[in-house]
Amino acid sequence: MNMKSFEEKVLEGLIYSLSDSKVSLDDCNSIGVAVSGGADSISLLCALNNILPKSITLKAVTVNHNIRAPEETAGDADYVETLCKSLNVPCVRYEIERGLVEKKSVEDKNGIEDSARRLRYEKFRHFMENEKVEFLCLAHNKNDQEETILMRILQGSGDLGGIPVSRGKFIRPLISIYRFEIENYLSEKNISYRTDSTNLENEMLRNRIRNILVPVLDQHFNGWKKAVEHLSEKSRRDNEALDGFLKEALVEIDYEEKESSVTFNGDVYFSFDNAIKDRILMEAVKHAGASERIPQSFLSRWTEKKYAEFKKTEGSSGIQFTLEKGLFTVEKKKQVATEEGFFAIIEKPGTFSAGNCTFEVSGENHKVTIRCNEKEIQVSGLEFPFAFRSRQPGDEVKNSDGSMRSLSKILDGWKVSDLKDRIPVIQKVGSPLQDIKCIWGSLYGFSDWIVVE
Repeated sequence: MNMKSFEEKVLEGLIYSLSDSKVSLDDCNSIGVAVSGGADSISLLCALNNILPKSITLKAVTVNHNIRAPEETAGDADYVETLCKSLNVPCVRYEIERGLVEKKSVEDKNGIEDSARRLRYEKFRHFMENEKVEFLCLAHNKNDQEETILMRILQGSGDLGGIPVSRGKFIRPLISIYRFEIENYLSEKNISYRTDSTNLENEMLRNRIRNILVPVLDQHFNGWKKAVEHLSEKSRRDNEALDGFLKEALVEIDYEEKESSVTFNGDVYFSFDNAIKDRILMEAVKHAGASERIPQSFLSRWTEKKYAEFKKTEGSSGIQFTLEKGLFTVEKKKQVATEEGFFAIIEKPGTFSAGNCTFEVSGENHKVTIRCNEKEIQVSGLEFPFAFRSRQPGDEVKNSDGSMRSLSKILDGWKVSDLKDRIPVIQKVGSPLQDIKCIWGSLYGFSDWIVVE
């Protein structure tokens, strides 16, 4: 039996992902491909360049997020441009200003990776509009799919459908192809690719799953991949059915979307089964704009009528739920005076302002002194540029033994109360790790946490 070649599988995946969007390959004039420089996207670029009919124009886009060391992150984009030029594929390069990802992370109270993704997709949409690209191919593969489902299981998510083969104008031709097939193809074609050094570091959940959990499953649990695939397929089918019921339910509850809020008839809402109520709340939360993942425990409480009537209003992850006179409101939580997210990149000595703090920075690389409100702190091992910012979701700080501790737990232990968002965090720039050097608690009368290398 003849095995399909890698490029035949990519073509099959391309046709399938387009058909999922109700489009055939013959209908396309221009297709884009997002290329980071890694093996997945490089294989997709090269395969598409070989398999697309001459009637279809292929265009590439690469985004430099500037969240790693300059020589590494710029090197990735340089390599993509060089390869595209050798293939005669037009390439558009976008540069995200250094520090902007971290700044957006603080402002939106999201993790670094989530903020980077949002900015990246903004560039993708700009690219598609400017270059008249009808569909953009993304390089998610079957390993990514399995890791995503495992992540959602560990996070307690109700959606185990995984990464969709298409979403609007974004399509994923590699979603049924394993990473080893990608690497074999590149090896056979003698095509090089860039490796993100942070893929080997385990601060992020996906990396821990990829580097720790998956090898254990491979070694001790034969058939786990097939089981995850079946679970995902069942979840997708259940979701399709429930989404149909959701559309009907939204009409029945007089669901109304406003700028950053949603209102609906609470009495009718509470008459539905919990599975439908969950989906109504998630639909509303998505529109209102949660700052981070909403805990399932919070959603579950607000599917119970007695709890909602007793509580009346409650917030989580930047979202406020309110039940008043039978009207259920889901809205973006209004910022209170104590929530003062701030962010500044300090590139050299001088005087700066961030949040309520005007501070002076002196010294040189490896030993920096910061003064504010007659308080002073010295941080050894710190280099310019560095970030002076407020806390953000997922922040972790090194213990003396090299293990990591949640910044939020440290602040809770200090009993800082409503000063949580005012206490400065001092962090190295040029690394996606939670490489925090100092928590300046003494500025407000608490302890300091200084990481000594």
